[in-house]
Amino acid sequence: MDAILSLQFTVMVKSRREWTQAKFERYLQEDRGQGIGKNYVPWIKIQDFPSQGRSHRIPGWKTGRIHHLLSDQEKRTFYLFEWSDAVIDIREQYPLLDLELAMSLADEMNIKYPEDQEHHIPYVLTTDFMITIEREEQAVQVARTVKSTKELEKKRTVEKLELERRYYLAKNIDWGIITEKGISRIFASNVEWVHPNYHLESTANADLVELRRIAITLKEKLSRDNTTVTKITASLDKEMNLETGTALSLFKHLVARKEIIPDMFNSKISSNLSTQSIQKIVWDSYE
Repeated sequence: MDAILSLQFTVMVKSRREWTQAKFERYLQEDRGQGIGKNYVPWIKIQDFPSQGRSHRIPGWKTGRIHHLLSDQEKRTFYLFEWSDAVIDIREQYPLLDLELAMSLADEMNIKYPEDQEHHIPYVLTTDFMITIEREEQAVQVARTVKSTKELEKKRTVEKLELERRYYLAKNIDWGIITEKGISRIFASNVEWVHPNYHLESTANADLVELRRIAITLKEKLSRDNTTVTKITASLDKEMNLETGTALSLFKHLVARKEIIPDMFNSKISSNLSTQSIQKIVWDSYE
């Protein structure tokens, strides 16, 4: 029985890894790599390949869809883009679909373009992120690849990145590499902590109108009391007969909406954040 299961798993893994003309055409029919915002479909989805590490499916603030992220470093980069007011769209696992251009560039570089070894079908390379930035009231496309500095020491990785750079240069699209040195782990961790609370949701004993009223009370206490956020939110839960954790979730919502602005870079705000480290409170949102 173990041998049968092992064989079944091996066949499943192979079928997911192999690249055929039929699979390429199916991806195109599924509109992979097409669309914007909520309608974009990533070229690679988590379920397509056996995980090469830690993968994540995260609902997006900006797009309203599930994002498929293939590593922790991609996840942290995604949170930076989510937080940025300049970024208006995020498309992950973005394909270099102009195969004629990509393959001709490989020939110019005198390198072998990657293909399925069994079927000899060229792979479609992908860029980790194609983001849309609002710049001077215009939407500008920016491509960003996420790589660790250790990966940049590998010759084949460098070759593929150079091909990617030339591809976007030909398309007149800004392209660049983001390494772990360009990502604040503390900042990304803070965005991750508040990320699930971006949308305000009613609870068993507080509807949206009541929560907005409680938000004003919470802001007043945060601006007045010299203590930790956890103490204030726990006290507010008891004072207003709320479910335990309601006020803390509301605090995270207000941070996600940038109505409460703590220091996001120097310490994890999930760990006994002091009211003294709150830099700004926006008062007119619910008034």
